[in-house]
Amino acid sequence: MNLSYSDVGIVLRGNDSGEADKYITMITKDHGLVSCVARGARRITSKKSPHLDVFNVVKFQVGRGANPLYMNQAESTSFYPGIKSDFAKIGISMTIIEILLNTIPAEVEDEEIFLSLKSFLDGMEKASGPKEINHLGRQFGLYILRHLGYPPPKTGNTENLSAYFESIMNRKIISKEIR
Repeated sequence: MNLSYSDVGIVLRGNDSGEADKYITMITKDHGLVSCVARGARRITSKKSPHLDVFNVVKFQVGRGANPLYMNQAESTSFYPGIKSDFAKIGISMTIIEILLNTIPAEVEDEEIFLSLKSFLDGMEKASGPKEINHLGRQFGLYILRHLGYPPPKTGNTENLSAYFESIMNRKIISKEIR
């Protein structure tokens, strides 16, 4: 049975596939963590391509059938140029995304995490200075712990949340550390 749906999502990851396709992983408002294939997204004439950058908030439509899902349409609503032009903001945001990709379950509806991530990205877009950027990253990291039901660090020290998340995920975080 082929079902299709429309939703709003934040692009977390994009991987090239074949000559012209792209695998996209998003956290969506109504469908949780979703992976889909955007056919032809890497072609020069593709209308989807500019909308599928990491951190973009996208209105999209997918067709359901065989796994994986196929993205039919995509239109970005926010694209956060302030984050994409600042290495410190990119580092913290990529760390948060890596943590989310490794801790939240796939295809489980969680509107609160979507709205919180969008709010975090809005805050990062407006943040000025490394102290505020690091504070936002630390606060969102603590929120993820509370929301997913993990206990806070036993030491009470929130300075090194990256090490705590690494112990939860059983793997090293590749992105820049949360400070």
